[in-house]
Amino acid sequence: MDYFMEFHWWYILIGVFLFFIIFGEGKGGIVVKKLTANIEVLDPRFESCEPEADYSIFKEGKPHHIEIEVDRLSIPVGDELVFEINGKLLANVKVERDKEAEFEHWSDEGVDFPVIKEGDELVIRYQNTDVLKGTFH
Repeated sequence: MDYFMEFHWWYILIGVFLFFIIFGEGKGGIVVKKLTANIEVLDPRFESCEPEADYSIFKEGKPHHIEIEVDRLSIPVGDELVFEINGKLLANVKVERDKEAEFEHWSDEGVDFPVIKEGDELVIRYQNTDVLKGTFH
């Protein structure tokens, strides 16, 4: 027990770590509203994939956050998926080596994306064909 009562250099590291956890100010903060899209598969080639789409609204003055991710894709690496919100282009996203396509941004990062509302429709297209579709709720 005496060992822990003495001063050790690693106490400083623990103190700094705890300070940043308690007082650190990151993006976002308290989520005021979170919208999630229930995504359905329209193309059998995408049956095994795991799509997710979330939009988080934080308290006034904080940036909004959007994340659309499709994991376990069966299409070739480098191919593009087109993400559309309400029929308007959101992004062209390439399939990465880990077989996923992801669009994740904060509204203050200089990437334009619309403010998502309940009932907005997300469509993911591959080679000009709708393959995944969902509605935010």
